[in-house]
Amino acid sequence: MRILKALVYKEFLQIIRDPSSILTAFILPFILITIFATAINLDNNSIETGLVIEGNRGQVNDIISSFDGSRFLTIRRYDNRKTAQEALTRGDIRALVVLPNDFAKAFIGEQSATVQVISDASDPNIALFTAAYVQGIMATAQKILMEAYGYQKSVGIQIEQISWYNPELKSRYFILPNSIAIIMTLIGMLLTALVIAREWERGTMESLLTTKATKLQIILSKYISYYCLAILSASFCTFLSVVIFGVPFRGSLLVYFVTSSLFLFVSIGMGCLISTLTRNQFLASVAAAMFGFLPAVILSGGLFEISSMPPLIQIATNIIPATHFVPIIKNLFMAGNIWDIIFRESFNLFIFGIAMFALLYGVTKERLE
Repeated sequence: MRILKALVYKEFLQIIRDPSSILTAFILPFILITIFATAINLDNNSIETGLVIEGNRGQVNDIISSFDGSRFLTIRRYDNRKTAQEALTRGDIRALVVLPNDFAKAFIGEQSATVQVISDASDPNIALFTAAYVQGIMATAQKILMEAYGYQKSVGIQIEQISWYNPELKSRYFILPNSIAIIMTLIGMLLTALVIAREWERGTMESLLTTKATKLQIILSKYISYYCLAILSASFCTFLSVVIFGVPFRGSLLVYFVTSSLFLFVSIGMGCLISTLTRNQFLASVAAAMFGFLPAVILSGGLFEISSMPPLIQIATNIIPATHFVPIIKNLFMAGNIWDIIFRESFNLFIFGIAMFALLYGVTKERLE
């Protein structure tokens, strides 16, 4: 027992002296629980929705008030259908509600009235939730109008649901393109972080620094080699998604290649930066998971709606590179070349990539210390 007591005491001392143990046992769980509790929301209770009134607005004021008072939909009003549909294409809104010209006339005449709900069904849940929310709003508005006009019976309000980009509402069409962005984060960041950290642990990096190779050449060699591996992996994932699992691809392959290369430029830079700072495989893997993989899964908008997250978390998602790649890849697969999104997010990825490369170049030492 004396020997066992001494060994246990030694292990506790080692745990206290090792920051990575405290990091794994307390800091990492704290970050994960905080993210799960605040950022993940499966309810989609703040869907950006456009509203177009094609008929006489004065006759549907009560309905407009019902939409404005909804806590499930964030309403943006548009003057005409074309402008609203362009906003839906750009991703400014996720759904569009249209009250046609004959809506008020049909309702006042106690006839069946139709409301169009056009949804961005690249996320099938958005289409289903929006239609359900609109149905509930119209039921409430119907009671108000029945009292106002003294109707004795309920007037039917039909919801005409139109699903863009994914009319069959297949979740696979939504999941697989977003999963490619997550896989590219994993390949680009985690692989470089572990491999380069292993070089530091084994001493091969020190040997490399004693050669005539310059710091820039060493960094570029890492970028080029792991970029080739990662782009092949991304191509393989794309082949499986499109050919084997039948996910549609409606954009340009050249644009897809260029934007994927930009994103890998960022991911590889982050992996190299982590490995250079930690020089330890265990710490590198934890850091890559905390700052790369988990944010890409949870906070990029690929699986969970950013608009449903708290405002502070929504702002924080802008510093996650995957947040700027997910809209590109989702639109290339489901909608095609939406140039506003492609140019804006590609520019953001380019800035991220340059910043990572500059940081990596700055922290990389040319001499052994």
